[in-house]
Amino acid sequence: MTKPRKRIIVQKPGGYSAFHIDDTPIADPQPGEVQVDVKACGINFADVAVRLGLYQAAKGAYPLCPGLEFAGVVKDAAMDTMSFKPGDHVFGASRFGAYATRVNCPAEHLWRLPATWDYIRGASFPVVYLTAYYALHQVGHLKKSDLVLVHSAAGGVGTALLHLLKINGNIGVGIVGRSEKSAPAKEAGATFVIDKGTQDLWKKAEEISPEGYDLILDANGLSTLRHSYNHLRPGGRLLIYGFASMFSNSGKKNLPKLIWYYLRTPRFNPFDLTGSNKTISGFNLIYLFENIELFHHIMADLLKWDSEGLIPPMPVTTFPFEDVVSAHQAIESGNSIGKLVLAM
Repeated sequence: MTKPRKRIIVQKPGGYSAFHIDDTPIADPQPGEVQVDVKACGINFADVAVRLGLYQAAKGAYPLCPGLEFAGVVKDAAMDTMSFKPGDHVFGASRFGAYATRVNCPAEHLWRLPATWDYIRGASFPVVYLTAYYALHQVGHLKKSDLVLVHSAAGGVGTALLHLLKINGNIGVGIVGRSEKSAPAKEAGATFVIDKGTQDLWKKAEEISPEGYDLILDANGLSTLRHSYNHLRPGGRLLIYGFASMFSNSGKKNLPKLIWYYLRTPRFNPFDLTGSNKTISGFNLIYLFENIELFHHIMADLLKWDSEGLIPPMPVTTFPFEDVVSAHQAIESGNSIGKLVLAM
């Protein structure tokens, strides 16, 4: 049996015109799946890469419905799925497909929506907080004594990183690109904020910590990677989880810029790494979706901290579901703060 639904589909990679509304009905949930009536879905920079055809995990999968997170109401569940029942309010992570009014999702990728949350918060939570926790505690081996530098500190992941650093008791230095982002970064928990729009970024970073940083989180790529590495203290770790500076804010794939940035992106010499006692790690959350035990361990900690009032709401800007173009324009502009969400 099928049920009506709408999806935002990328027929083939491209600019904003690549989006199309698809009304193919959704089938009943398969074994292990839960069908959710989606009320809101989160926007992430990975979705931009999917639209442009630059996301490795999406290669060969077009036409494709983007979207990695959502919140809504359970409508149906497979016979073998006992964890959720119709009417339950849930939020979840999806390996694509969340830009839809209804989704079938593996039950292990769903969690009950806390009573104090609305759908907007549920849809804005999974990707950035799973990313931030995994970066700090699984990859970065965060210690309470670590001094941490966070690029793009007013964005979704940046805000989540600052929230978790504050919970852990670390000194966090947040970097923002515009003066209006300084206050949100400070509110998120940054001990110091560097506005690289009005300050010399690395001079200020050196003033704050002349000896360097224990942990630096960088999703910019070429524009900051080399300097980030150079500002690690011995034993420091550089965590790379994106390459935002390679992208154009025109909404189109700028191939010459991509090639130029790719060729100029630093390649780190293993002899230098060994001699300086520094570590560089890269990761992509989507490749962890099959590690259910880890996902649930992380989310259990996050929800516990939230229940204790330790994770404040993320700043969120909402867009109507049909206005996905405006949402992508906003995240590509570099002007957005916190998370962007499509609301049904």
